[in-house]
Amino acid sequence: MRHYPKYKDSGVEWIGKIPRHWEIKKLKYIAKILPSNVDKHIYPDEIQVRLCNYTDVYYNDYITVDTALKKGSCKESEFEKFAFRKGDVIITKDSETPDDIGVPTFVKDDLDTVVCGYHLTMIRPLACRGDFIFRFIQSDRTRRYFEVNSNGITRYGLGKASIENLLLPIPPESEQCQIANFLNQKTQQIDNLITIENQKSISSKNTDNPSSPKQ
Repeated sequence: MRHYPKYKDSGVEWIGKIPRHWEIKKLKYIAKILPSNVDKHIYPDEIQVRLCNYTDVYYNDYITVDTALKKGSCKESEFEKFAFRKGDVIITKDSETPDDIGVPTFVKDDLDTVVCGYHLTMIRPLACRGDFIFRFIQSDRTRRYFEVNSNGITRYGLGKASIENLLLPIPPESEQCQIANFLNQKTQQIDNLITIENQKSISSKNTDNPSSPKQ
């Protein structure tokens, strides 16, 4: 990663020092925060859509044209508000445990008929790149912030205000792009290594336990 000649105190303890030319801003000043209320029921008189649900976000870093999503429906006003756009970030806002709050996914493609479902919050970038916001939310410190700010006893929820007031270090757009691309590359390398190791493990098990020869 790039090193900068001058740094300053961000004024946020859990962020620490940042490059001198970066800014600290609340998420609500660089993105729209839209908690969804679109449920899983399908009504014939509503707009027929594909619905992005909690597990679709929890288990996928990206939502793309190839992501398998279930059918759903929504009102016209909900479609206008919660239909996906390329660059959106979606996070989990409710869970049985606070450590599962704030898990993000990034909308990588233009999707015409996909809508954000219940138990999720859409973050629509206005003055910052979505992939940069996505990677920042993935960080352990941000996840800890969401965990601390979630409320509940048997089920936990993350209020809109807590999401809006998340503080982010904001570099110029060109640096946002560089940082996001660097992290994307490193993440892909790690995923490739995990795939290779899994394949080796499966191959080793097959070698150690060959099938019985047919009689």
